[in-house]
Amino acid sequence: MVLRNDIYVADNQKLNEVIGMHLHKLLQKQVNKFLDADYLSDPNIQRFISAINDSYIAFARDKELSDTAFTISENEFMEINQRLSKEIELKRQSVNKLREALSSFKEVEPLPANDENNLLHIAGYLEEQIKKRIEAETELVKSKEIAERASQAKTDFLSVMSHEIRTPLNAVIGMGHILHQNNPRTDQVENLNVLRSSAENLLLLINDILDINKIETGKLELEETDFNLKELAQNLQASNIIKARENGTDINLIIDTRLPEFLVGDPLRLGQVINNLLSNAAKFTKNGLITFGIKVNAVEDETVHLHFSIEDTGVGIAKQDLGRIFESFTQTSSSVSRKYGGTGLGLTICKQLLKIMGTEITVTSELGRGSSFDFDLQLKIASRVSLETSSANDEELLNGMNILLVEDMAFNVLFARHLLEGWRAKVDVAENGEVAVSKLKNQQYDVVLMDLEMPVMDGYASAKGIRVFDNKTPIIALTASATVDIKDRALSCGMQDYISKPFNPKELYAKLKKHTLKK
Repeated sequence: MVLRNDIYVADNQKLNEVIGMHLHKLLQKQVNKFLDADYLSDPNIQRFISAINDSYIAFARDKELSDTAFTISENEFMEINQRLSKEIELKRQSVNKLREALSSFKEVEPLPANDENNLLHIAGYLEEQIKKRIEAETELVKSKEIAERASQAKTDFLSVMSHEIRTPLNAVIGMGHILHQNNPRTDQVENLNVLRSSAENLLLLINDILDINKIETGKLELEETDFNLKELAQNLQASNIIKARENGTDINLIIDTRLPEFLVGDPLRLGQVINNLLSNAAKFTKNGLITFGIKVNAVEDETVHLHFSIEDTGVGIAKQDLGRIFESFTQTSSSVSRKYGGTGLGLTICKQLLKIMGTEITVTSELGRGSSFDFDLQLKIASRVSLETSSANDEELLNGMNILLVEDMAFNVLFARHLLEGWRAKVDVAENGEVAVSKLKNQQYDVVLMDLEMPVMDGYASAKGIRVFDNKTPIIALTASATVDIKDRALSCGMQDYISKPFNPKELYAKLKKHTLKK
C-alpha cells in the first residue's frame, strides 16, 4: 500500500505508526479518537485519510503563507504610512517656510485663499517674486555703481579745486605774512589785517567743504598729540574777539584752575569745534556778551572730565528751528544767510567731529535772548616725558638746521624761504622731485619739505626714489590738496608727515620740531 511521501505499509500497526508520525496533528487526534485499527487497514479509508491529510497540510501551509504575507503587508503599510506622514509634515513645513519667505517680501499681493496650501502654486509664486527681487537688486547694484562713480567724481573735483584754490591762496596768506614782518605803516596794517582775515575766511570755507566730504566718507581720523588746552582756548578767544568787538560784543574766557597744563588729544579738531561755536556767537551777537567756559568735572585715572560751554546774548534760535540747525547747508532762514553770511556747515561739522570724539553737543536757546552750546569731553593727561619735550628751547632746534625745500612754484619758495631763514635755518631748493633725489645722493639734510604736485617727477615718486638709499632723513609733504587719501599715499611712499597749503607758520614750525627731535 502506498501512502503520501512514498511510505510503504504492510499492516495496521505500520499504518498507525505512519499516520501517527506524518499526519497533521489535528487529523491525527481525530483518527486516534474515532477510527479503530480495523478501519485503517481499508485501502479506501487510507486513501480518504491521505486526501484529508493533504488538505490539512495544504491549508496549514496556505495559512502560514497568508499569515506571513499579512505580516509583511502590515509592516509595509506601516512603513508607507510613516513615509506619508513624514511627507505630509514636510509639505506642511515647506508651505510654512514658503509663506514666511513670501511675507519677507514687501509690496507682495497675498495668496488667494484656495492656494494657501497648494505647494506647487506657492513655490511658483515665490519663484516669480524672487525673479522680481533679483531684477530689483540688479537695478540697485547699477544705481550703487552710478552713485560710487558720482562720489568719486565729486572727490576728484574737490581734489582739483582744492589744489587750484589753495595754491594761489598760499601766496596770498604768505605774502601777507611777509608784509606784516616788514614793519608796515599804520595805515597799511589795517589793510593787511583785512587781507589776512578775508584769506582766512576763504580758507575756512574750503576746509569746511573738505571736512564734510571726509566725514561723509568715514575717513576723518583724529590725532593723538600733547597740547596746552588753556593756550589753545586763549588763542581762539583772541582770534574771534576782533570780529566780536566790531559788533560791540566782548568774549569772556573762564577756565577752571584745576585744568591740567598739558592734555592728549587732537587740538586741531577740538579747536575747529570751539572756533566754529565762537565765530557763530560773534556773528549773531550785537552789543552783548559771549562767555566761553571750560570746567573740570572730575579727574580720575590720568583722565580729566571736562565741560565746555559757549553762551551768548545774541539773536537766539526759535524752538521750531533747534532740531535742524545741525543739518548740512542749513540756516534758520534765507534772511539769516543774506544778513550774516556763511554756508551753514559750521554746526554740522561741530556735531560730527564731537560724535567722532565720543560725545554729543547740546543747545538751549530763546529767540531774542541768546543761545548756549555745551558738550562734555574726556581727555588724557599728558605724561611727564611729553611735558619735558614741550618745554624744550624752540629757537635752538632750528638754529643751523639744513633743510631741502622741494617746490616748483616761485612764490611758495619765497614764502617758505622767508619763514625758514627767519628761524635761522639753512635752506636749499630743488625745483622738482628728480633734482631732490640727486641732491640727497650728494648731500645730507636734516629734513626735506616735499611738494607733491610737480613737473618732471612728483613728490610721491621722489620720496620712493630717496628711500632706496636713504631711510633716515625725515620727509614732510607739502600739499595744496587736502583729500582723504593724501596722508595715506604720502606715508605709503616713505614720508613721515604732511602739511596742507596754505600752512600756518606755527604748524610748520611744530612739524619741523617734532621730526628733528627724533634724530
